[in-house]
Amino acid sequence: MIIKLDLSKLTDEEAKHVWEVVQRDFNLRKKEEDRLGELKTKIEKEDTKRELLHQTPLTESYCIRCLKPFKFLVINKVQCLDCALSVCKSCSHYSKKEQGWVCHPCHMTRVLKIGTLEWYHENVRARFKRFGSAKVMRSLFKRLNGEPSGSESELRGE
Repeated sequence: MIIKLDLSKLTDEEAKHVWEVVQRDFNLRKKEEDRLGELKTKIEKEDTKRELLHQTPLTESYCIRCLKPFKFLVINKVQCLDCALSVCKSCSHYSKKEQGWVCHPCHMTRVLKIGTLEWYHENVRARFKRFGSAKVMRSLFKRLNGEPSGSESELRGE
């Protein structure tokens, strides 16, 4: 079933308002994309650092992140639920749900997985050629620039 996108009944003022809303949506998506890109870069740096340090015998006596020595009652050693490496409490988050500790890099990885929703976007992209806001932008752009409105196939996103 093909749903037609008909914006021809909008007044110029309504069309302009919808255009601005969709522009804000694109800007917010870009900011979120940039934030997640920075987070991905931080995770990659941490992974490299952990990979190098994990090969040394220091990991049992020192925090893998801050390299502070573990001391009884002063700097407690906890094990990350995800990577199973030893970290201090200041370099980790406590997960109430799982009742355990997660190191900062693994926590960032979890946040990235939630924030990107890659599994969802891959599924949506496979089913649709263009997202709804892209169809709206294309139609409004032509209208606001005085071009004649598109054909039915354009409105359907083909």
